[in-house]
Amino acid sequence: MKCREFYLNERSRSKEQIRRIMVEELKQMRGQEGLILQGCGGKPQEWLDGINELLMKENILLDGSRFESCLVFEYEGLTNILFLFGEEKLSIGKLAMWRIASYSVFGGTWLSDYLDHKFGCQEQMEDNQQTDVDNKMDFS
Repeated sequence: MKCREFYLNERSRSKEQIRRIMVEELKQMRGQEGLILQGCGGKPQEWLDGINELLMKENILLDGSRFESCLVFEYEGLTNILFLFGEEKLSIGKLAMWRIASYSVFGGTWLSDYLDHKFGCQEQMEDNQQTDVDNKMDFS
C-alpha cells in the first residue's frame, strides 16, 4: 500500500471511530453502560489511542481487545469522552479499581452514574416505570 493511500485510509478510519454527540443524545443512552472521562482537551483520536494503550498495559483490556470508537460531548464547559461497552473483552473489576484510582486525573465515571447525577435520568426512568406499572393495574 502506498503511503498516501495508508494516510487516507487512516484519516477516514479515525473519523468513523470518533463521533461528536449533543447532550440530548447522551440523555437517550439510558440502559447502556460505558466509561466517561471528563475534561479531555486536545485531539480525541489521541485520547482514544492513549486510553487503549493505557488499559492494555494495566491488563484491563484483554486478548488484544480495544475500544474501536468513542463519543465526544461537551457539558459544563468540559470536553468529555464516552467509551461505550460493547464487544471488547475487559476486566471490569480492574477497570472499576482503575477508574477510582485515576479519578483525580481523568474524572472517570460510569455512564449510568453520570446520567443520574447530572440529569436525574435514573429518577425519570423510575418514574416512567412506575407510571407503566400503574397504567397496567386494574383498580376496578
